Amino acid sequence: MMKDRGQKTEKRGFTLIEILVVIGIIAVLSGALMMGFGRVTRSAQRAKATELVSQAAQALVILRQKNPNNTWPGIISGNLGGGDGTGRGMLKEVARKFAEKNLLSVSYKTSKDSSGKETYRLIGVSRCGIVDPWAEAVLKRLTGTEEDANIDAKVPSGGTVQDHIIYFAVDTDNDGITEADVGGQHVQVRAEAITWCAGADGVLAPYAQRGRSDDIYSWDKAKEKK
Repeated sequence: MMKDRGQKTEKRGFTLIEILVVIGIIAVLSGALMMGFGRVTRSAQRAKATELVSQAAQALVILRQKNPNNTWPGIISGNLGGGDGTGRGMLKEVARKFAEKNLLSVSYKTSKDSSGKETYRLIGVSRCGIVDPWAEAVLKRLTGTEEDANIDAKVPSGGTVQDHIIYFAVDTDNDGITEADVGGQHVQVRAEAITWCAGADGVLAPYAQRGRSDDIYSWDKAKEKK
């Protein structure tokens, strides 16, 4: 049987509709991947913030233990911490205390004054104090290393760097109870020190909304004195 040498194989390309369908599928998959990545990122940031808040409370206790006579440093027991929950927190004065004792991995440089006393200058993400991961991500991107630099910088998830500084209160009368006004409510916690932060939005919600807001606390409600 003779083969038809003149027969040609027909080549068929993609139609416009098929190309559009493929593009649509890729767009949907890309969107789903981006949403999933966003959720993972938010979850990771919150986990990191929760860990930081817990570590900050532990660091305060260690700071006391390292201080002479097991007493709170003045900058801790004074009005700076206060526990008012309205804008006072682990600012540069407190962060420098952590730096002196090598706590919380604070970034700093040291120098000596004319009397030979060593001083600590905060740098990097620690230059505004102890901040949560949302503010830390902003400070990493911004230039400048001087203390307080960019403290008013906007944080994409909400608020400014100032709003994302960790808050704290300590047991000043050594009765085993730390008292603080948190989110408009007075709390008494069975702990030497407590810490909290405003979460991604940079806004401290009323404490009554605990569990429904994104605020993060170092203590369980079971530790609260009724």
